[in-house]
Amino acid sequence: MERKDFRAFLGAHYQLIGVLIGSFLVLASTGTYTNWDSQLEFQAASSVVTRGFPFVTTGLMINQPPLGFYMDAPVFQALGLSYTNGVGVVTAFGLGCVVLVYALGCVLYGKRTGLVAAALFGIVPWHVFMSRIFLIDVQCLFFSLLFLVVGVLAVRRNSEKLLLASGMVFAVALMTKLFALLMLVPLLLMVYLERKEGGFKLTLRKVLVFLVPSFVLQSVWFGGFARQNFFGVYFSSDFTHPVLITNPSLLFLPRVLVGSAGWFLFLAGLFSLALSLLYRRLFRRTFWLDVVCVGAIAAVAGLDLLFVFGFHLIAPYVSAFKYNYLALPFFCLLAASLADKSGLLIGSMEPKRRIHKLKLIPVGIGLVLLFASMLESMTFLNKWGGFVAFEVDSNGHYFPFNTFTQPTAYFQAFHNAAIVLMVLSITFPFIVSCFKRGFGWLTMVLSS
Repeated sequence: MERKDFRAFLGAHYQLIGVLIGSFLVLASTGTYTNWDSQLEFQAASSVVTRGFPFVTTGLMINQPPLGFYMDAPVFQALGLSYTNGVGVVTAFGLGCVVLVYALGCVLYGKRTGLVAAALFGIVPWHVFMSRIFLIDVQCLFFSLLFLVVGVLAVRRNSEKLLLASGMVFAVALMTKLFALLMLVPLLLMVYLERKEGGFKLTLRKVLVFLVPSFVLQSVWFGGFARQNFFGVYFSSDFTHPVLITNPSLLFLPRVLVGSAGWFLFLAGLFSLALSLLYRRLFRRTFWLDVVCVGAIAAVAGLDLLFVFGFHLIAPYVSAFKYNYLALPFFCLLAASLADKSGLLIGSMEPKRRIHKLKLIPVGIGLVLLFASMLESMTFLNKWGGFVAFEVDSNGHYFPFNTFTQPTAYFQAFHNAAIVLMVLSITFPFIVSCFKRGFGWLTMVLSS
């Protein structure tokens, strides 16, 4: 890359680079974690290196789609078969998810929302701890977000080539973890809600273009290499060999969500939704995008609630932290859309009408909620340096993160530097604009 091109790249993406560096500082300074699930999956990934297939202690292949374990194998071959190297792979995918949350925010709402969503997502404890433990959920989220971004572009541009590309990435996501199916909900909502404005129509041909890659990949693995049922991708030991719970707490999901992401992120999301309803005419172009986010969250949370209260499965109850992870980007997007909504509110103000000055109140509340969410995340991360337990109820059910390696000695300083860098990266154009306005008289004097 030539220097001119490199400068152009930095000029276009310096804000995202700042957010990404901030996220890296948080992840790199946080310790690594382990639990029963992560050790089982590490055993499966290790078996790919030593035996060619993801076997576990029972002597059978792990009851999970295998692609995530095969992605780890080249790193183990190159750097050595160790748990910390495996966590390093997960962390790299975690940083990739930050970029894809930004991309999805840009495609749906705009660059400002994309940046704020990426910053919120990059430092929220939920994502930080998932990126520092050896679980394939982060890889699944990465490919799920990627196929969703490409799928949204395919719908907007009415492109079969992009639809095929999205279907191919969806096949990879599905062969990483079954939960990727849930990302079809926001994509289908996009198709439905944009049916009048766009030229995209859902036909049998387009459905097949999207789904055939996943059918082929399933057939190759489950019917060929693994010699298992073709529908094996759609089953998990959580369902085929269930452990039941009799009296689950009604508050288990709110407790997990607030414990892993904080109060202010959800308050910001609710406030953003309330603004869309209150100023529906002003936000008519983005209101349906809020519906997409709410629909995605409802699909993920609703399925978890069905498993717990409908089938009384204990795994979706105790592991709600994992089961609802795919909803986190949409919580961040919904909250981050306050940034663009604040800009629209300020732009719609008429100086001569005093009542319009009242619009500054929701703008101020929204920005305070966003900043408070980031501070709450940092407070949580600074507090927990060792064992972390995301409690489900008061009866001793929790999802544990046992310490494997301790965080760096200066992890709090790294965390604080990260939030400062992220805030400066997001607000830099505004700061420069204010600086130019404040010293405009000096420029006039010097140029005269």
